[in-house]
Amino acid sequence: MIAVRKPPRPLVRRSRRTAEGDTGSGDRVRKHPLARAASIVLLVALLASLGGGGVAADAANAFALQARMGALETRWSEMVADGVDPANLAELRSQAAQVESVTWFGMPAAFLLPDTSVVLDRWEVKTGSVWAKAMADGRESALFAERRLQGLLPDEPAAARKDRLSQLADASTPAEYHELWDEWTLEADLVPIDRSVATAVGVVATLIDQARSLGILSEPGPRALAQAAEYVSLAARERVDRSQPLVRLLDGTAADLNARLAAARRAKQAFKQAADEISRGALYGVDVTGYEERVRAATRAYSTATTAAALDAVASDLTNNVVKSLQRAITSWMSKVHVIAGVAVYYQTHALSCEEAATSMALTHQGIHVSQDQILAAIGADRRPMYRDSSGRIRWGDPYVSFVGSVDGDMSNYTGYQANYPPLVRVSKAYGARILDYGYVTAATIYARLAAGHPVVAWATWDWAWHPRHDYIAFDGRSVPWIGPTFASHVYTVVGVRPDAVLVNDPMRGQYWVGKAAFEAAYSVFNEAIVFA
Repeated sequence: MIAVRKPPRPLVRRSRRTAEGDTGSGDRVRKHPLARAASIVLLVALLASLGGGGVAADAANAFALQARMGALETRWSEMVADGVDPANLAELRSQAAQVESVTWFGMPAAFLLPDTSVVLDRWEVKTGSVWAKAMADGRESALFAERRLQGLLPDEPAAARKDRLSQLADASTPAEYHELWDEWTLEADLVPIDRSVATAVGVVATLIDQARSLGILSEPGPRALAQAAEYVSLAARERVDRSQPLVRLLDGTAADLNARLAAARRAKQAFKQAADEISRGALYGVDVTGYEERVRAATRAYSTATTAAALDAVASDLTNNVVKSLQRAITSWMSKVHVIAGVAVYYQTHALSCEEAATSMALTHQGIHVSQDQILAAIGADRRPMYRDSSGRIRWGDPYVSFVGSVDGDMSNYTGYQANYPPLVRVSKAYGARILDYGYVTAATIYARLAAGHPVVAWATWDWAWHPRHDYIAFDGRSVPWIGPTFASHVYTVVGVRPDAVLVNDPMRGQYWVGKAAFEAAYSVFNEAIVFA
């Protein structure tokens, strides 16, 4: 055997029996010298296979080798803690375990061999390589995850990416690189999820705005948006857990609001129909007070409804109990009111074409359709400007012959006036119309003609009030009725009568009832009309 200096260690007193090799019960078994020699031979062969030799070392060198071995094992444990895959250190640890398995007086025998340092050198180099590779792989993985995330977020602020690159530069262990990889991979996986959340939020926000514009409640929309706002502030893993429930909530809220909005639009249509019928009922003299109260109650129900069913109930109530009910009431009332059917409502197309519009409306009762411009062209226009004679009297065109001034002019500045009944009667007859009366016609005669089903074109004042006349002299010497320039005359088509009012088609303001007192006051200023068959 090779002589080996024993390392300092406490002496152990052995019994005589043990020293002589007795293996009595309870005594430590002592390895036979030949067996110990065989183990060392095997160790030398192992070290030789690992790159070492078999030259004897002294005790001091053995302790140094043992310290290096301990440092390596500590380093391996730290590397695993810092994220190195244990599998990458398995071979080194296995070799170390084999070397340390053979002991000599309590110390691994390998530390007594000086060339063991060659093996330790190689292990230290291998350890460094394992660490370097783990760092390189970790950094590459983290960098890949960062680039993937950047590609999914082309519009993100530059500061956000700068922060990620700073984290990458600060990482000092494979574990830290792995944490970055894990975080950024998760963020990248969340990009489409977050976008779906954002899309759902946008839909709900739009529906809430639509609900607000229609005057209906939008709950639980705002609560859903509040949860979405909270979601944005969560960490990535929390967002993963919360995303699906949040999207389900937002989608459900959107479906609820869509149904509510559709019902609200139906209710709005019913409100409009109810308003139209109430206006029509008032126009025909029907008492609409109860219907107006019903609409007010429906308005209150509409503003507090939180379901599509509640909104549809509002629409149903308005349709059945206001619209249809009023239609029946109007039909009944109209049996007591004389309204002439088949007369169109036209609005004047020029500033002063009211008499042409009124005549055009009256002609439709006989199936004759002539435009205002056709009538204007047929009656002609006297465009000579107004002037004052030596007596200060106004001299202007004759409306009993043609239109006076410009049809797009203004009475207040003497740039346009009107045409009176004679040229309109002439043109109407030229188009085949049957006329029963014209010129001076009393209000009582108009009422009777209306009751008999004959529309009337009547000249009156604009504001349905009496005003004094200060007539002017036409160029041909005729005295022309005139209340301008302070007040304006107007021409209407009268199409209905009831005990207290007449129904007029106003070329400027549409169709409405006028009390008989107001009609007679405004009409008496001129007392001129055309009665159509």
